[in-house]
Amino acid sequence: MKKLLITLLIVSLMFVTGCSDISKENTNDILESMLYLDNNLNNTYMDGFSFYLPHDVKILDKKDFNLTLKDKDNVYYLYLDIISYYYKTKNSFENSNNFISQKIDYNGKEGYIDVKEENDKYYIVVEYNYAKIESVIKKDNLKKSLITICSLLSSIKYNDNVIDDFVGEASYKFQEEKFSIFKKEKNDDNFLKYEAEFGTYKDDIVISNNDDVIDIDEVIE
Repeated sequence: MKKLLITLLIVSLMFVTGCSDISKENTNDILESMLYLDNNLNNTYMDGFSFYLPHDVKILDKKDFNLTLKDKDNVYYLYLDIISYYYKTKNSFENSNNFISQKIDYNGKEGYIDVKEENDKYYIVVEYNYAKIESVIKKDNLKKSLITICSLLSSIKYNDNVIDDFVGEASYKFQEEKFSIFKKEKNDDNFLKYEAEFGTYKDDIVISNNDDVIDIDEVIE
C-alpha cells in the first residue's frame, strides 16, 4: 500500500508540473510534496543507515558512507554527513545566481538545492537530512531526477548505535569544533569532473533483492 501511495504521488507530481519543463515554482511544489511528510519507507539497509531505493534505481558502488547510484538516465552521488548528524550541526547556506538556489527547511530538517546550467545539462546539488546528492543531468530530466533525489534523501534513517560507535571512537578530534564534511565553497572543478566521467561507471556489483529488502553490506567491499 505504501509503495502504491508513493507511486501515485510521483505520477501526480509529474502531471501537476507538466511533461518536461520545470520552473522555480514547479521546484517548490516538488520539494513541498516530497519533503513535507517524512518518508518512512525503507528497503535498503546498510551499516549505520537505511533508506528507500526506488525500483528503477540501482547501486553501483559503496564506500563507507558514500554511494554511487544510477537510474535509466542519470548517475547520482550520495554522501552522508554522519559527523554533522552526530553533533546535530546546522550548516549555513548562501544563495547563488544559479538557475535554482534556495534553502530547504521541512520538519526541522534543513538543507538547500542548487541547480546550475551547463550548456544542455544541469549540475544539481541537493543537501537535506544530513545527506547530499550531486548529479549532472539533461535538462529534460530535471523534474524526474529531483523527485528521485527527494525520495532518497527524505527516506534516510540513521542507526544511532552504529554512528555513535563510529564517531565516538574518534570524538576527541571533534571536541573543539563541530566539524562538517560538507563544504559550502563553490568549486565546480571539485565535482566529479563530470565532462569526462558522466555516464561512465562499473556495473559489477551483485545485489540480492528479497521481498524488496536489499542488504549490500556483505557483497560490497
